[in-house]
Amino acid sequence: MNTTKHTDVLIVGAGPSGLMMAAQLLRHGVQPTIIDAKPGPDHHVKAMLVYARSLELFRQMGLSDPLLATGQSYYGVQLLGQRGGVGMLDFSKIESENTPFPFIQRVGNDGLERLLLGRLTEKICPVHWETTLESLRQDDNGVRAKLIGNGAHEDWRCRWIVGADGSKSKVRELLNIPLEGDRRTGRFFVADVEVRHADHRKISLFSLPAGPQAIIPLGIPNGYRIVGLLPKKMEQIPDTAIGYADIKPLVEDAFGSEIPEDRCLWISVFDHRGQPAEQIRKQCGFLIGDAAHGVSPIMGQAVNEGLHDAANLAWKLAGVITGRMDVGVLHTYQQERASAVRARDSMLGAWERRLWPRRLKDILWTRWAQRVGDRPQQTAAVFDRLARLDVHYRTSPLAIHHALANGIRAGDRLPSCPVFDEKAKTNTDLHRWCEKPGFVLLVLGTVAHHQLNIISQWMRQKYPREMHLYYLPYSDRNQRVFEAFEVKPAGTKIVLIRPDMYIGYINDMLNVSLIDTYMEEILGWKFFGHLAEKH
Repeated sequence: MNTTKHTDVLIVGAGPSGLMMAAQLLRHGVQPTIIDAKPGPDHHVKAMLVYARSLELFRQMGLSDPLLATGQSYYGVQLLGQRGGVGMLDFSKIESENTPFPFIQRVGNDGLERLLLGRLTEKICPVHWETTLESLRQDDNGVRAKLIGNGAHEDWRCRWIVGADGSKSKVRELLNIPLEGDRRTGRFFVADVEVRHADHRKISLFSLPAGPQAIIPLGIPNGYRIVGLLPKKMEQIPDTAIGYADIKPLVEDAFGSEIPEDRCLWISVFDHRGQPAEQIRKQCGFLIGDAAHGVSPIMGQAVNEGLHDAANLAWKLAGVITGRMDVGVLHTYQQERASAVRARDSMLGAWERRLWPRRLKDILWTRWAQRVGDRPQQTAAVFDRLARLDVHYRTSPLAIHHALANGIRAGDRLPSCPVFDEKAKTNTDLHRWCEKPGFVLLVLGTVAHHQLNIISQWMRQKYPREMHLYYLPYSDRNQRVFEAFEVKPAGTKIVLIRPDMYIGYINDMLNVSLIDTYMEEILGWKFFGHLAEKH
């Protein structure tokens, strides 16, 4: 007799996106079930590039230090064309106050996944390996899923299902969500090679006749990962028929010298679609990462988008599951994440699809690289885009801006401004104040002591575990924070920060009833027990 198993959230896929989704749900008090068809974690070391916004999320979870210890930090990207070096993105010359991580971190996927699996183990949330999703059916009460684990069929009843199962997503297929348009970037190769005496100790980005290529040091002697676009003449050759000899000329074009064939450590070929899913939520199903987006693989940003999807969705889903927030808040996942990724449309993805002559591409690439390399302000803008620090949700229904200043608006990512904590008498930054799960209410300006006590008492009564109060009075040491938020010495401002470190609400008036209104009318917040009756 089959027994139906139950879970609030079924996550399909235990790659970085799925593991981050599980870790984020656990952080917000929800125990998910996570499955993967593989027999276990992938032990093949694959270089990944982790950018500043992703590192901020790991830091918020207390995992940034071990993550940084597993790889290498790069403060620049060498830009090369068909005739050699044409420019350099030097991140060491830009201001670093916007983020604690003004660099690109190279880590192995095994280290990244091991770190997240360790967090799941701490919370007693195992991954069900060798388990596949066979079918699913949705109704108003959730999802009925049939799984195959260890050769046996299992019936599961889950309230929500999250597809983190890659570009060939089974969840997306079973949800009957088509891809958008007919755009296809092409076929890519990934090769780990050993090249002695190569002068590529930095991350290098090439614009070559065959298409863009990226070279990433692997962290082993003379080891490099090369990611590139295959020539169109090779698009019809089966994946298994393509070997290192076929891509060797492409690699030699990048390195500028012949490379013996026996120095190829590993090679893989894969199709890449530049098409996002038409929807990333359908009823009780969600898509994250490669299952949702068609992001260029050249600079490894697809992994980062999946991490950001998980951070955006998890706190909303947890709020609905725990009964605190209205189910309508889940509509904003599609609105915020799909629009953010499409607006970005990957600088490299757009470049890959241009049908310009090769000569014109090389000229434009060279001019752009030289112009950006000579101007730190433009380099900073490129870094912010690569690192996803420029993503905002200003048009989201969750962004309510009731302040005169427009420099930092509701919907923006909270900047990581250095802060002198007047209470603890220590140096910190705004992101450190967001490390506890839940919302953060930041009060800026000169506030009377009795008024601050009223705010503290109100928060303890209504949001005892869901909101944290930080007060920053005006001082010379914190002048930069006040300048960033455009608060005058005698002025005040309240900033409500979401659990994913985006700003939900800003107001120049210091009135806690305005926060209650935001929580109840925008998030559908529900008070429990005597507070609900009293309210």
